[in-house]
Amino acid sequence: MWRSFLFLLCLSFVGCELRPTPTLITVYSPALEVSFPLAQGWTADAAIEQAGFHMQSFTGRSIDVPERAGIRLQILAGPMPDGPLEVVSERFRRELEQERVEDFELGTFVGQTWHYVSEDEEERARLMLVDVEDRLYGLYLQGETGTLEAYEGAIEQLWSDFAIERGSYFDVYQAPGSDISIRHPKSWARTQAIAQSGESLFVGFRSTPLAVEKNGTTVHATLEVSVRRVPVETTVESFYAQRSEALGDNYRLLSRRSLDELGAVSVLYHVETQLADYLERTIYYVSEGKSFIFKFNSRNRVYHAIEPWIDEIIASSFGVDRSQVELES
Repeated sequence: MWRSFLFLLCLSFVGCELRPTPTLITVYSPALEVSFPLAQGWTADAAIEQAGFHMQSFTGRSIDVPERAGIRLQILAGPMPDGPLEVVSERFRRELEQERVEDFELGTFVGQTWHYVSEDEEERARLMLVDVEDRLYGLYLQGETGTLEAYEGAIEQLWSDFAIERGSYFDVYQAPGSDISIRHPKSWARTQAIAQSGESLFVGFRSTPLAVEKNGTTVHATLEVSVRRVPVETTVESFYAQRSEALGDNYRLLSRRSLDELGAVSVLYHVETQLADYLERTIYYVSEGKSFIFKFNSRNRVYHAIEPWIDEIIASSFGVDRSQVELES
């Protein structure tokens, strides 16, 4: 699991240079169940798991001496330790002096952010901790003052866009005049919505950049949801057969799973175009005279890195546990 996560990071950082306003990519951690924007060019260190606690570190180069590390970020998630957040924060402070403390909002949960500085002001640190239903989430950033100042915009974005990636904390798109709702990560923006009253619905979502190619092109994932009226006698198997027959030769079936508990079919296609190859995860579902298609599309290597994220989005839409929709490819 971590291998695909780290591979995505390595892909994203090829051929990058340190800039005052670096490109930001969204990193998804399946182990921590979080996502966060990270400056292109930072490298991932070894992941640590201990007593149910997960930690992952990232390192950025010094703005003054690129050969050395100038900034270090640690992401953490695990069971809430004994004691209040103030007590937990002392484990990170070391010899630094506390400058100020601010409230931090993670969805509906309120934690705190501590700002620290060394006596000579050459080093600074920032710590965020929040208790989410007895689970601790945190960010700890430390480094050279000059390097932190160069990354100021990226750091502010990291703090503001840090998100828990569990279905119960997703945003919800409620289709106007309908009982259809679609859960999606906060960072996946709705790109379009077309509805024909009582007959059909199409909604599209697009992730923030998940990787950057060598030519500077950003790589995203998309979700498209289509809903249409169908004859009440239509079954999911007949609907799937009809839709699959209409696919072109550039679609190659990689795997298929019947989600019997949900009455749905989940498939993974390899899609080849003139420009690039993609993986497309599609869920076919029929209920009460309505057909549903959930279609996820992304470049091959990105898909494998965020596959648990896709599973979570699907599971949250059906109100089930992720294990019920996982598809081995």
